[in-house]
Amino acid sequence: MDLLFKIVDTFNSYVWGLPMVLVIFGLGIYLTFNLGFIQKYLFKAIKMSISGGKGKGEVSAFAALAINIAANVGTGSILGMTTAVVEGGPGAVFWMVFASIFGFATKYGECLLGIKYRVQKDGEYVGGPMYVMQNVLKNRPLAVMFSISALFMALTGGNALQSNSIADVLRSSYNINPWLVGIVLAAITGAVIFGGVHRVAKFSEATTPLKGGVYILAALVIIGIHIKGVPAACILIIKSAFTGKAAAGGVLGAGIMGMFNAMMGAARAGVSRSVFATEAALGSASIGTAAAITDSPVRQAFISATAVFWTTVICIMTGLVIILAGDINNPALYGGNLAHQAFDTLPYAGTPMLIFSLSLFAFTTTVGWYYYGEKVIQFLESAKWVLPFRIIWLLALFGGAALGSKFSLHLFIPSSEVAASAAGKSVPFMWGLAVLVTTFMTLPNIWSIWLMRKEIKKDTAEFVAKEFGKN
Repeated sequence: MDLLFKIVDTFNSYVWGLPMVLVIFGLGIYLTFNLGFIQKYLFKAIKMSISGGKGKGEVSAFAALAINIAANVGTGSILGMTTAVVEGGPGAVFWMVFASIFGFATKYGECLLGIKYRVQKDGEYVGGPMYVMQNVLKNRPLAVMFSISALFMALTGGNALQSNSIADVLRSSYNINPWLVGIVLAAITGAVIFGGVHRVAKFSEATTPLKGGVYILAALVIIGIHIKGVPAACILIIKSAFTGKAAAGGVLGAGIMGMFNAMMGAARAGVSRSVFATEAALGSASIGTAAAITDSPVRQAFISATAVFWTTVICIMTGLVIILAGDINNPALYGGNLAHQAFDTLPYAGTPMLIFSLSLFAFTTTVGWYYYGEKVIQFLESAKWVLPFRIIWLLALFGGAALGSKFSLHLFIPSSEVAASAAGKSVPFMWGLAVLVTTFMTLPNIWSIWLMRKEIKKDTAEFVAKEFGKN
């Protein structure tokens, strides 16, 4: 695994350096200004998300949004932000937020295209970047590349990584064997996904407000306990974004090039986690958006883009909690262990609330990404492959949880030293693998958005003039 991790990490370091940062920022900034800074309609979009919709589709506008939020507000919003701080320093929080602001416009654009060019297949409305690439841009090979990458992303970042993260937290907190966690996760997830898109939608609608509310409450209390340190933490985040101050303290490198390389490390960690957490530029969100009941692709695109806002709020709170209450100078703490240590500063309730939130985050993320994966399977093949995919999905879910654990006959007493050692290697590797796969989703998606930019602008201008006037 060490060799594989080195290969993946080297690739990610090269690709997710200055080139990818400029591409993602560049598209987001271009769309933001080209569309008249559509972020200013955020609260109107939030209001639209809770109002009833009309038209054709499979699920309500809010349900489609809930599926998107379920998929991207997962353990990546907590543990992903935690690992970003560890890898890139506190400055990674700044770059994550900065990328998310412009990511709103990117997500809006891809969702608009996804639902505008959706089709009916196997009796359902389906859509996404792969349909835009194949049917509009007439590029079947690129559509297939995106789809295969999306499948890998679904099985790793949207599935195995989620179960791995929650299993790691439960093992470190309550010494529960990851194999047992995998069995329970697979059983509950299976009960949902075998019910089809409508059960997925109902599950997401019911759990999304709950999971967000519990986590935000716990984070606010911890931030409140350390309120005196908030100004200093904010200053540290901003300074570290440009000076390259690492999580372990000190400045990475010396001189201008050393500071530049350190800053790029923070930017890479923050931007990659922004793409993973918000799905902006990834293209996956438009797959869920395509199922919405609506008569206006632009309206639903605005609604879908609000998921970026909610995800960013979670990530900001996570970053502050980790910096204020976490021992980020301890190299032995990573991912779930660091999050647990930070939330444990809230006596009695901190750890249980974190674990409860992570459990719901993991459940909803695996369910949301399952839906994405199923629609990709339908695009590549047909509905007859859905059942085999469900079985593979549950096996991968179990495997992700069991990864890093040595089987023990005592289900609640795993071999702690073996599990901790293996988990310490598997979690960074899985994050690296997730980032790698996003590359082959992000680049084709960005390319298709760029080619369709004039159409996005035209549709947006017409809708804004009609619905929002000159406001």
